Amino acid sequence: MNTRRLSLAFALFAALLAAGDSPSAVKEKIAPPAPGPAKGVVPFELLPSNHMIVRAKLNGKGPFRLIFDLGAPMTLLSNKAAEAAGVVKKDAPRSILFAMRGEAAVDTLEVGGLSVKGLPVVVLDHPALKMLGGLFTRPPDGIIGFTLFARYKTTIDYQAREMTFEPVAFAMRDLMKDLPQRLAGPKEAKRLILAPSALFGLNVADPADPLSAPGVTITSVLPDSPAAAAGFKPGDLLASLDGRWTTSIVDAYAAAAGAEPARAVEAVVVRDGQTLTLSVTPREGF
Repeated sequence: MNTRRLSLAFALFAALLAAGDSPSAVKEKIAPPAPGPAKGVVPFELLPSNHMIVRAKLNGKGPFRLIFDLGAPMTLLSNKAAEAAGVVKKDAPRSILFAMRGEAAVDTLEVGGLSVKGLPVVVLDHPALKMLGGLFTRPPDGIIGFTLFARYKTTIDYQAREMTFEPVAFAMRDLMKDLPQRLAGPKEAKRLILAPSALFGLNVADPADPLSAPGVTITSVLPDSPAAAAGFKPGDLLASLDGRWTTSIVDAYAAAAGAEPARAVEAVVVRDGQTLTLSVTPREGF
């Protein structure tokens, strides 16, 4: 995901935080994910900004041009598109900020071979859409985000310019309702490993060729450490730890931080061209 796409997602969050709580009356309209076809294939166009844009029908109206943004926390529609598709009434009140109408629901969204029912959306005229409008004769009609992608396992084929969606069982959280609590932070502190080199007992360095190497290089293994007991050796390439890729030092430390003392985790290493799976149990301490 490039910088522009990240900026788009964060800008959307900023707008929602500034707008405050949105109406909740429409929540009764939002249906749970309905079982659809085994797979749905959606063609897309790739913009110069590396955003994916699709043509979709909303409530049988359209087509509308929508940005597919994997980083957007929700789905957004412009006021013009929402009114044209019957998602909101033309005389519905608007807020001063971005002419926001708040939460609503699209009864049916049809795009390519995918049909979605009861899709929750937020209706507002976000400036990011106007910014992207410079790539078209008119701005895009909205952004498809988490509220759709959370329902599916998504595979993107950039060469074929197609996305394949397979339904998954996932309970959708009410983002707007949960947002204040999530911003306030967790009620219980999560236990993290802050010094993985001491608790695991190994040191790593970026590989000489990061584009082709499968992981970071293990430069040393401390004697009598969990890493030594697990069979790690200097020169091994650490490809993954606890199910997370470790293609950089930052990745390796992030993976180690998610492990818990006294809980065994699997590590995949490449040694002399062979892939090995090792089990290592980090220790308690600093």
